Amino acid sequence: MVKKEIWIVLLLGASVAISGCASPQEQKISTAALDSFAQCITENGVKMYGSYICSACLAQIKMFGGHGGSFRYIDYIECHPRGINPQTELCLKRDINKTPTWILEKEGTEIKRLEGLQTFETLSEFSGCSLG
Repeated sequence: MVKKEIWIVLLLGASVAISGCASPQEQKISTAALDSFAQCITENGVKMYGSYICSACLAQIKMFGGHGGSFRYIDYIECHPRGINPQTELCLKRDINKTPTWILEKEGTEIKRLEGLQTFETLSEFSGCSLG
């Protein structure tokens, strides 16, 4: 009987953990706000360099609602040579060693960069764009 109760508690705990995977910040953001945020990021000269085989890149894209969601407004550069519309030479020129890499550029010159999966808060500070 005790084993059965332990399993029930473990299963309930796992279901709560799984359902709460998205941060509260991500759960509250409207589509319109996320669209505006993504558009602002691009307008401010920020580009995301990634790879279609990179799990962190896929997670970052998913945070923006996927390719059909707000991510369509992000200026995305595919670095993997077998990806769709690869720009491998540009990635080499920009010295992309980790993906995703977010780069703020002004007139083709790199100002600053972030490497790895980023929160909306970090991207907001990095890009100068507010969310919400």
